[in-house]
Amino acid sequence: MGKPLTEELIIQKTKCSSLSQIKNLNLWGSDIDDISILKQIPNAEVLSLSVNKINSLKDFQYCKNLQELYLRKNNISDLKELKYLSGLQNLKVLWLQDNPCAENPDYRKIVISYLPNLSKLDNSQITPQEKQEAQKIQGSNNNFSQVYLNDNEKQKNGLNEIQENQSQMIENEMTNNSQQFEKQNQNIVCAILSLIKDLDINSLEIVRRDVLKKMEKFKN
Repeated sequence: MGKPLTEELIIQKTKCSSLSQIKNLNLWGSDIDDISILKQIPNAEVLSLSVNKINSLKDFQYCKNLQELYLRKNNISDLKELKYLSGLQNLKVLWLQDNPCAENPDYRKIVISYLPNLSKLDNSQITPQEKQEAQKIQGSNNNFSQVYLNDNEKQKNGLNEIQENQSQMIENEMTNNSQQFEKQNQNIVCAILSLIKDLDINSLEIVRRDVLKKMEKFKN
């Protein structure tokens, strides 16, 4: 479990007396998982928070002047989190390398489509060709998250569907077996009742004893 980014920690690092005056903050490898205080740092231009435990981009949306964001080796798993950065028109450099979301084979394409103003993603400049491909995606009517659904989510959905189908098959099979067994029992009962009509008193007593023994076994 990490720790929150606090005003005390920020002032100690930057030597600034006011959070609103901070433009550059570097807290690399500080075991941080809560960055909600960024709401109080609206003028930040460069944020270096690599090697922490951050799992959401939500709080960066309040840093409207942000130009460079370094988040290598954190816990960002869903590329849909990029929507929180889409309003940051000044953002030119973004590092998300070594986050779970970067394992998506369409990672660069997705990021560039969400953030067309970027000039550099991780350690590579964004090429004109990559921007053109992103523009094509933006021009489509399909919601981007539907076109490029996170691979982990696809696998999860597929697994859930398989498990649901298997459960349904098992349930259907159990229902069918139960219905067949019930029908078979009804047929046996009818046959026994038909035979009982022709039995004498001694035979009926034998049947009675056998039935009682059978019932005792079920009770035990």
